[in-house]
Amino acid sequence: MEPAPERQCDRWRRSCTPSARGGPVSDSFGRRADDLPARRRRDVRLRRRGDVTVSETHVKQRDRGTTTRTGVTPPFPRLMFCAAVREVLDDYRINRRRSLVDVERHVRLHLGPFFGRRRMAAITTTDVRRYVARRQDEGAKNATINRELSVLQRAFTLAIAAGTLPSRPHIALLREDNVRRGFFERDEFESVRRRLPPDLADLVSFLYTTGWRWRSEAARLRWTNVAFDVGEVRLDPGTTKTGEGRVFPFTAELRALFERRRAVTRERERELGRAVAHVFTRPNGDPIGSFNKAWATACRAAGVPGRVLHDFRRTAVRNLVRAGVPERVAMQLVGWKSRQMLDRYHIVNASDLVDAARKLDAERAR
Repeated sequence: MEPAPERQCDRWRRSCTPSARGGPVSDSFGRRADDLPARRRRDVRLRRRGDVTVSETHVKQRDRGTTTRTGVTPPFPRLMFCAAVREVLDDYRINRRRSLVDVERHVRLHLGPFFGRRRMAAITTTDVRRYVARRQDEGAKNATINRELSVLQRAFTLAIAAGTLPSRPHIALLREDNVRRGFFERDEFESVRRRLPPDLADLVSFLYTTGWRWRSEAARLRWTNVAFDVGEVRLDPGTTKTGEGRVFPFTAELRALFERRRAVTRERERELGRAVAHVFTRPNGDPIGSFNKAWATACRAAGVPGRVLHDFRRTAVRNLVRAGVPERVAMQLVGWKSRQMLDRYHIVNASDLVDAARKLDAERAR
């Protein structure tokens, strides 16, 4: 009679030889071979590692860094805030965002000192609220705080996209009420302009007529953008905030202004011995930068303290609408893309209001 074929569990039992310390070999869970159920004996094979035996399946799972039985995932790296915010700054540089300087200032002065030594995974919604409360105590406006929180949000977004962070806390933005209602009447503008140096006076005159952004558009205007033959001043595509080009035809005041600036530029080129590319420059030929002190002094002397250069954008649009220029054309001239800007600053056509009053009088006269 032939002996019964050897079962797999018997072969496995025989392979479990005693360790050097004596006694039967146990598996990775510390269970002796004789104590394992039959199914476990069939499914699990032990291998020797010195005098310790480890389950092959357990070794593979450990090498992969995950355990399918328990659903454990590998830990995320310890991403620090300083490293995350560097990714934000690099993202702004790569995309050539004009607000890079502002973002660097937010990080250097406020976000960095508060979150700089924190891990991104440890930043909670409560921490964000504490930051908001601290900035409000320092007198920061809601709009400024929201710009700073946007940088923090971007840091979390980039970290999640890169796979270095699983999630982010809820970051609620504050309600903004930063709508400026400042307008320049003609006499107010003339009073401020008389108190400015000639170079700055020419710049604000250009802003009063065109309503262009002073820092990124007017102050950077070059002579190559001015066409005397066709009577217009242009902004090339890609040089504006919206990325679209813009054209403003000459008015009589604009032509006289550019002729005056051309004479000033030629005189400075002879004095400096080099070409001057920009329209609005200082005596040394450099383009005009910030002039906050001179502007604030002129406004106080003119009796209109607290005015800002951005008020010229609203003023220019209102002047165009009052002159009968269609709203769509006025928006195109100054670089507004949305009709909501007119509603936001309560710019209405005065003739429409007068016409409405006349219709009301006619209705009541019936």
